[in-house]
Amino acid sequence: MLKPSSSDASPRPTRRWVWHELLRHALVPLLVLEVALLGCYLVLHWLVSGQQEAARNELINTQMEQLVQYEAEHVNLVVNDWRTEAHQLARGTLRYLDSSVDAAQRERELKRHKRSKDGTLYAPDNDGGAGSYYSSLVPSYLQDHDKVVRLATMDFLMDDMLDTRPELRQIWFSSYDGYFRVEPWNDTHTNFTPGVDLTSYGFYYLADDRNNPRRGAVVTPAYQDPVGSGWLVSTLMPVHRGDFLEGVVGLDVTLDALVERLESADLPWGAYLVLVSGDGVLAMPRSGEQDFGAYPAPRIEPLPLPRDRFLDTAHDQGRSPQMAHLLRSISDQPQGVQRMPLLSGERLVGWHSVAGTDWQLLAVVDAQQIDSGTDVWNVRFNQLGYVMLVGLIVFFLALLVMMRWRAEAMAATLSESLARLSEMALRIGRGQPVVRERFLLEELDQAGESLREAALRRDQIELERAEGARHVEMVMAASGDATWRYDFERDDLYFHENFFLMLGLPMRGSMHLADLDAMTHPEDLAGLLEARWRVMHGDSWAEARDVRYRHAQGHWVWVQVRGQVTRRDSDGRPLRGAGLALDIQRHKQSLQLLEAARDSATEASQSKSRFFSSFSHEIRTPLNAIMGFTDLLSEESALTREQRRYVEEASHAAEQLSALIEDVLQMSSLEAGELPLDCQPMSVGQHLPRVIGQYQSRLMQAGLVLTLALEESTTWLNADRRRLDQIMGNLMGNAIKYNRTGGWIRIAIGQGPNADGREMGWVEVADGGFGFDPMQSDQLFQPFSRLGREDSGIEGTGLGLALSRELAHRMDGDITAESVLGDGACFRVWLPLADVSAHEHIVQAAWSADRVLPVPCRWLVISTRSEDRLRLEVIGSHIDNLEIIAAGSAAQALRLVRDISPCLVLFGHVPDMSVLALFAEIQRMPRDQPLWAVRLGPRDIGEEQLGLPKAFFDTGESPPTIPDIERWLDWLVRNFQAQR
Repeated sequence: MLKPSSSDASPRPTRRWVWHELLRHALVPLLVLEVALLGCYLVLHWLVSGQQEAARNELINTQMEQLVQYEAEHVNLVVNDWRTEAHQLARGTLRYLDSSVDAAQRERELKRHKRSKDGTLYAPDNDGGAGSYYSSLVPSYLQDHDKVVRLATMDFLMDDMLDTRPELRQIWFSSYDGYFRVEPWNDTHTNFTPGVDLTSYGFYYLADDRNNPRRGAVVTPAYQDPVGSGWLVSTLMPVHRGDFLEGVVGLDVTLDALVERLESADLPWGAYLVLVSGDGVLAMPRSGEQDFGAYPAPRIEPLPLPRDRFLDTAHDQGRSPQMAHLLRSISDQPQGVQRMPLLSGERLVGWHSVAGTDWQLLAVVDAQQIDSGTDVWNVRFNQLGYVMLVGLIVFFLALLVMMRWRAEAMAATLSESLARLSEMALRIGRGQPVVRERFLLEELDQAGESLREAALRRDQIELERAEGARHVEMVMAASGDATWRYDFERDDLYFHENFFLMLGLPMRGSMHLADLDAMTHPEDLAGLLEARWRVMHGDSWAEARDVRYRHAQGHWVWVQVRGQVTRRDSDGRPLRGAGLALDIQRHKQSLQLLEAARDSATEASQSKSRFFSSFSHEIRTPLNAIMGFTDLLSEESALTREQRRYVEEASHAAEQLSALIEDVLQMSSLEAGELPLDCQPMSVGQHLPRVIGQYQSRLMQAGLVLTLALEESTTWLNADRRRLDQIMGNLMGNAIKYNRTGGWIRIAIGQGPNADGREMGWVEVADGGFGFDPMQSDQLFQPFSRLGREDSGIEGTGLGLALSRELAHRMDGDITAESVLGDGACFRVWLPLADVSAHEHIVQAAWSADRVLPVPCRWLVISTRSEDRLRLEVIGSHIDNLEIIAAGSAAQALRLVRDISPCLVLFGHVPDMSVLALFAEIQRMPRDQPLWAVRLGPRDIGEEQLGLPKAFFDTGESPPTIPDIERWLDWLVRNFQAQR
């Protein structure tokens, strides 16, 4: 079952409609918006929580890295201090080895030594001096007692270092020849095995050149002091004399000092530090035993050592699986942060290598203690979300109640106002007067005012309609025209009474369409039936039709019928139509008279053309005979001077008559529209010098000076070359004839706005002759008008200027003239500008300056493609000594080849002859110089099969490109040089 449309649905009460619309367009969208906001909040909360967690972890890791890096750098500073002390001690040792001692010092120092039975020299008692030991590995007669005495002088230096650096356990020097000196004193005779090799003890080898090529300070791994002093780390420094290793100095440092330093560090989050080396723990505070377990130090018995005694490494990590796992996980990383489970829970461990050692400093912190601080903010954030959710629900419920109450009030106001508006509308429909009422709402108040104005307008329209009906009735009665209405359903056609008067019919109330068709002329009925068919299928039929209807007296009356459909049903079928029936009988009669006059004028024009054609033929035959016989007579030598003057006068008169006939025929052709024009873009600056060169002999005979002002040589005009030459010939002829002896003529070109404001190009011919009266300028361009100079003795027919202006008009241009009587005249030929910017841009982009040919050369381009000719002419304007001449047909090309003798012929599209046949005809013509050819564009089938002759030295694109032109120029230059 189909759902009824809104127009068929039963109307709803205003209150229900207002509440429904408010709920639909306000509350439901608001609820959707709140749900969307809530969803956005939950998604945002989830995203923010994840971002907070990632940011928190990244911040904690960064802070841990910075913390452990800072503490590692602090430990590195301490180690660097040890290196500095060792470096100073090594320099001091070398200095003391080179010092001199007196006999008293020698006696005092050797007196405190004792030699054992095995040959060992040592200091047996702690008498305030340093411990001394000379291994029996070196025989007594080879032992250097001076070295013992000199090194005794540096005991105060070692004492001072021990006093200022409490972490130092002992300071010693071990020489290459087995001598060992240590501060503070210890029983070296007991600690060392007789004959021990000291270079294999005390990590001596770590400082030699093989293990320490840079000769810097070396920090040893941690080890147990053999004499039971605890865990030690030694800093060694070689003592070199040049490249010879005298011995090694060492600083022994107890790790207890490092443990105290680590325990005293003030770290955030209750963190503590652990110092490890390789796979062993160097220093760890007691707080670390909760995570890694206790590390009891091994018991060490003092024993004499023949070599280095390596005991268990400091705090052997094998006793703690947690420490072993941690050290394995960070063994290949110099720094980092990671979480891992330890004995007392999950811990966050950060580590960093100590520069210059194999140590790594660890910072351990309780991860739960860090997380507890951020969890508080997550809880508060979640609580804020719950508060927002409850607030949105409460807000929506409150808004729902308030909107329900407001909907009832609004509906009551609207119902009362709409009822009053309905009453006003009913009164307007009944034609009753309407009283102005006020409403609470502005829009309803405006609607009430509009209804009142509509009532006033209704009354005014009724008056105007009645007056208009009377006016139309008067107009129709005065004009004699008629209106009509047609009812398509009942086939009733209603005409104004004037229609019946037009046809001489009795008045009728209506008539059927078939009756009107019976009165219609058969030739016009077909068109009417076609128009009615279009109207039945959707056309409005608004066009006018001239139809002939039969008059009651039997003749036909012309009536123009126009109309349109004014009403259609829902399916588009026409119901009503209306229109006009205009009496055009007199108009048709006048039109017939005009057509007859036009036919008569056409016949007269054709007769005139036939007359001029016959006249030209008939008069030229005897005229040519006259001219021929006068030429023969002028060659006779037996003529007297007077007879020769008579012959010249007759010849001159025949030439004038021939020019007059030619001008009359051209003027007749122009008036009849039979003079064809071929307007093409041309460079007027390049063309004018060649045209003006024809008048040099006449200028010299008349004693005139010609000046060319061709600064605007890049001006391009759209003109017919032949007709422009004809215009320039007429202007130049007048400037020569109506000039003074010794006068001047000036020719200039340029561009600018004409009298109509249109941007055009112009060619100007000015002279310093007699000029003309400006008051006679209207007669200047009239045929056969010479402004009163018919009897002046100056030759002329008076057709030149008229013909020139008409030619300029046909080329979409004009000719203007200015003059001051007795002070010369100025004629300006205005012609449309040609757009060659695209071709100019191509040339200027390729050539920064104009080219020059070594000898003058003419190129003939034969093509109907305007782009070929225009491109070559633009290029020719940038090459001195190059003249581009164009031909659009084979006949024109053959004539130009005979007249101008081109050195290069470019064959493009030739429509009236094949390229090969045309070239063969050109080759048969006599010529003085070789002729080369170029083929432009695609070839035809014959050229592809037979190939081009050898004279075709190249082919090119259409239009030619700059590389093509440069290649042809090079070819021509080479061939010209070869001919010389």
